[in-house]
Amino acid sequence: MSNSDAPHRTPLTTPPPLSWPPPGLERLQGGLWRVIALGWIGSLVLVLPLLWALAVEQPFYSLGPFEDNWQLGLGISILGATIVVVAFWLFFGILRGAAYASDIGYGALTIMEVATDSRRDTGFLIQGKRHFAALDSAGLIRVVKARLRGAGLVLAGALWLVVGFGLAILLAARGFVTPSGIWLMTWGPTGLMTVLGLVLLVGQNSTVRAARNAWQAQEGSDRVRAESVAWSATLEEASDAVVLGAGPTEEGGRFRTGAAALVVLFVIALLPTMTISATTAIGPILAEIAVPSFQPVQEAAGGAEALRRYRLAQDPAISSVDAGAALQNLAFVGGPPTPEPMERRPATAYEEPWFPDPDYFPDPFSESVAADLVSQPLASFSDEERAALMQAAAHPAQEEFELLARAPLVDIVGGRWRLPFPDSTTFQDLWTRFPAIRTAGLARVAKATVELSQGQPQQAETTLRELISTGFLLIDQGPTMVDNLMGVVLTDIGGDALEAYYRRNGQDVLADELAWARSSALGAARRARAGLIPEDIHSLLQGIPDLVETEDALRGLRWEYFATFNTLAPCINLHKMVFGPDETYEAWRERVRDALVRSEGERELFALAERGTVGAGVGQLQGFFPRFLSLTLGSGGAPGSCASLIASLQG
Repeated sequence: MSNSDAPHRTPLTTPPPLSWPPPGLERLQGGLWRVIALGWIGSLVLVLPLLWALAVEQPFYSLGPFEDNWQLGLGISILGATIVVVAFWLFFGILRGAAYASDIGYGALTIMEVATDSRRDTGFLIQGKRHFAALDSAGLIRVVKARLRGAGLVLAGALWLVVGFGLAILLAARGFVTPSGIWLMTWGPTGLMTVLGLVLLVGQNSTVRAARNAWQAQEGSDRVRAESVAWSATLEEASDAVVLGAGPTEEGGRFRTGAAALVVLFVIALLPTMTISATTAIGPILAEIAVPSFQPVQEAAGGAEALRRYRLAQDPAISSVDAGAALQNLAFVGGPPTPEPMERRPATAYEEPWFPDPDYFPDPFSESVAADLVSQPLASFSDEERAALMQAAAHPAQEEFELLARAPLVDIVGGRWRLPFPDSTTFQDLWTRFPAIRTAGLARVAKATVELSQGQPQQAETTLRELISTGFLLIDQGPTMVDNLMGVVLTDIGGDALEAYYRRNGQDVLADELAWARSSALGAARRARAGLIPEDIHSLLQGIPDLVETEDALRGLRWEYFATFNTLAPCINLHKMVFGPDETYEAWRERVRDALVRSEGERELFALAERGTVGAGVGQLQGFFPRFLSLTLGSGGAPGSCASLIASLQG
């Protein structure tokens, strides 16, 4: 029988698998992936800040993205450069090791397979053993090539991020590359190579996973179990020659318990870190959106200063409580008092309105209405308008102006709101009846118009000066910016009327002097505002504490900024989020209390401002993020906590 006629026989034995990694290459196994990881980390840390600074156009006066925090930029660059140096040094060591391996007889392909073997299974792969046996020869070749090429492309992407950036700088310095070209030259090849490499690696990983699943479903589990039993038996036979022996068996339950404990430990360790990472941005974001700008009101208040010389002498006998009640009475003129639940009822109710139809006459939207009323004799008005002016001039509520004009102090808070404030109230919930006070100011001008037409010029001037004095009372002592603005409106109405009074009374010199003074004061205020350089939020936050203590600043501005700053305090920085306000902050609040609080009502207002936007009535935290914060910060919804602040903003 010829050999060709002999039946085909499968060898009774197969050669034993090759050991892996090959002897002498243990230190190279998977080393290239350590280079890849460090290369990407170092390249990103080093290149991204520099790429931002170079490729993004900056104003000529800018110090760059880090402004005066140059130490931060330098520190990041040094850190990135150090990591890149370590990555290159490791790569150099791998190449030296590969050279040694080649010298002792290993092939280049074997060396690369060892260096890219991060999963420790390349030995089985190249021999088609275990689960790789499910792949045919062509499939094995594709997986091996995909691993080698994928690792090479991902490594090339990390290296090009540094090398390409350096080349782009050289070319840009010589006029060959634009700022956008730096981005393209750096990220174009990097992104292309990285994406291609990841596609190859993900594809081969899917192939290997499918082969493993098929092998385990058919024979893998039983085979691994049989191999483990055989290995344990061999270890038992050689127990005297093995250090410590095999140890106890059937400990799977303990290992599973340990795995579960590790998950819990991981969550406990990770959750605070994630929380802190997320909350570091809360303070700056809240500061940007929560700190208001009151420059227009400050400008208007500055322009009103020219009228302060017309303010009447104060009467110390008038109490702040009576003045607060008088102001509240003016807010409810014209009908039965229907205060809101938080408002105090007026001490004296005036059901008759100032004018029969205040929406029609005098025109509340006309900027020249006060001057128009005073500049014309009473006879020039229509019968209906004349009757309206007479009604306003004779209105009994005019007495309230006479008291307010000479009051040295006014308890606006105690006269306007029911105290103490409900727990659910916040500083932002406060309001004023602005239109009612403005109408009252026009009624005061109407009284001066009637007095002037009746031959009482001195009384008419006093009436207008009482209106101006009342306006300054609100400018100087109003606890909100709306109160200050309301005072500015009253002084402007009084100033317009007083200027028209002088002209109608033949005192053109006084009228011109008054007009010039008012125009100059407003121009100076506008010029001062135009010359201000806009402050960044960091500088503004630094200046708020001093501004709140400044006696010359508008009281409404000081109150508003105190409430705003106290709102931001729990979230203003990471230290405050975790540890709360420190002793210096508490000392500042004590000084502010002494500087702002001048009446019992303002004492309650200060307590309200201390609550910020959250108030004292926040119960259970609502929403994912506040609850997420409370897991680490431990606020539990307590007032003044960062989690409670976020919850109130979400609501």
